[in-house]
Amino acid sequence: MDWQQSVLAEVYHFLFVFARLGGAFLFMPFYASTYIPRKIRLIFALGLAVVLTPLLQDELPAPSNNALLLFKGILIEITVGVFLGVFPYFLMTAIDLIGVNVSMATSFSNATLLDPQTKVQSTVLTAFLNLCALLLIVVTGLHHVMIGAVVESYQVFPVNQALFTEDMLQMLTTTLGSAFKYGFQIGSPFIVMVVLMYSAMGVMSRLMPQLNIIFIVMPLQVYLGLALLMISFPMMMWWFLAFFQESMYQFIK
Repeated sequence: MDWQQSVLAEVYHFLFVFARLGGAFLFMPFYASTYIPRKIRLIFALGLAVVLTPLLQDELPAPSNNALLLFKGILIEITVGVFLGVFPYFLMTAIDLIGVNVSMATSFSNATLLDPQTKVQSTVLTAFLNLCALLLIVVTGLHHVMIGAVVESYQVFPVNQALFTEDMLQMLTTTLGSAFKYGFQIGSPFIVMVVLMYSAMGVMSRLMPQLNIIFIVMPLQVYLGLALLMISFPMMMWWFLAFFQESMYQFIK
């Protein structure tokens, strides 16, 4: 009878761990990527939950026969997991804003496609920057930091405890605002380039009305925009990774 209770306790704890981890994997960058088949993501989440369950025994509640309490606890765990997944997802909006600025500077704003990462219509350069950002997140090991944030979250969000809903919403709002601020700052060279180029076009069109400025400046804008992207790309990604790492380490002791 003891071994049956032990097995039931392990299954009970596994459900709580998988609920939080599965909720995070719904939105967490890289782990929620559509480039990874759903079955592979599910198998990975199940395997990771199996590994983490023994490590989190002290943080998990004792088994209960109350079905309502179990349902409430799992619902809270899913909510916490979604919060932990949406947080880094909001950080990735900085890349989207950078991509919009780059596309505007290079005249590629109309070159759009369906981004499989965000599942929305975006420019080609935005999709390219998103892929590069995800690749660098994996290469630098920041995807492990996201898993570590889920593990350490049990210190901030204990199981079966009331959620700090207002604080969670405030944190997400602040994070989204910071992502837009960093995206605007990182993409500011392209904004300056567009302002200077269009100002020069206005002056030239006033000085030489008979000259078709558009046919002269448009190819130049494409070349200058791509050249600026090639020069600033390493520094842009470095700044974004520093911002992403600093934000995620809020959950790591």
